[in-house]
Amino acid sequence: MCTFIGIESVAANALIELLEKKDEREVSFETLARYGMRVVRILQECSDEEVILLLSRKYQINMIENYSDFFEADFSRGGQGVFRLKGENKQETLEALKKYFRLTMSMQMLNAFTSEDALQELGLCA
Repeated sequence: MCTFIGIESVAANALIELLEKKDEREVSFETLARYGMRVVRILQECSDEEVILLLSRKYQINMIENYSDFFEADFSRGGQGVFRLKGENKQETLEALKKYFRLTMSMQMLNAFTSEDALQELGLCA
């Protein structure tokens, strides 16, 4: 069996953690890729399943189109683009993200996204 993790799940989980712990509302594409790859490694270590991360430009564009209520992309920083959260109210934004992206997520997947090892890639753990 194979598990696919979309860029939207990686972005949502990264931004939930960044918003809760550092009150940050954006994350670079580069950081998302590192965070996503760390989550993949964590999941592969605790399972025999293959885990595939969907990060290509196509998936990034689809994410912005399909989840435009939550995210926007900013390419104004030259080669280093960022995904940014929409919405001004921190608590409402967190609740909406958690409800939409975490409510049906398996505990194994949620534990991988919130593990100290993965959070290091977001600069949230020493």
